[in-house]
Amino acid sequence: MLEKKPFKESVKIEIEKLKKMSFKDKMWYIREYYGIQIFITILVLAISFSLIFNMLKKDPAFNVVFLNKPMNQESYEKMYNEFYDYANFEATKDYWELNPNVSVIIKDGEAVNGLEYLAKTNAMIAGQMLDVLVTEEYFVDHFIRQDILLDLEETLPTDLLDKVKENLVYKKGIDNGERAYALDVSDAPVIKESVYVAGPVYFTILGNSKNIDTSIQFLKYLYNM
Repeated sequence: MLEKKPFKESVKIEIEKLKKMSFKDKMWYIREYYGIQIFITILVLAISFSLIFNMLKKDPAFNVVFLNKPMNQESYEKMYNEFYDYANFEATKDYWELNPNVSVIIKDGEAVNGLEYLAKTNAMIAGQMLDVLVTEEYFVDHFIRQDILLDLEETLPTDLLDKVKENLVYKKGIDNGERAYALDVSDAPVIKESVYVAGPVYFTILGNSKNIDTSIQFLKYLYNM
């Protein structure tokens, strides 16, 4: 029976063996004798780091997407920081996500470019990871057809509703019933100084949002209430 060499001695022998080889021979030797072990080690490390990252990563306390209603970097940073304080998020526990420049090109009533962003938005909605969508009329209609927007007339508190009711946008749902699925916030002070694309800016709340109270807070913030 062959005697098993100690680990340190085995390593020393392997190093000496590699020193005597040409670069090409070294690459061949490592690939042939250690390739699978290295691959498995890298795979195990990658899976471990991924699991640890997902365990440590927290879900955002709130999530907003500006779809085809972009803002510049300065406005984005101002809005992010101001609403962070406004909503009284806990610095050591909470963060919120603001996606300020998601763009999908529409031609002849159809999305023709940026479909990956639309797919990502749909995935966020399906995973209850999106609370508020600020967008144009095309996408209000798009998400109404998916029956995923809240009736703002039924959702907003009285004090806020009284301020914005003239800007509610009523549209027919999939059952042909008219509801206030959107709110035109073009005249909201924060929107006026942030969004630089012409045309109405529509505010909507996703029906499966887990943060409806924070969504209402965000709307109040837009109006400096």
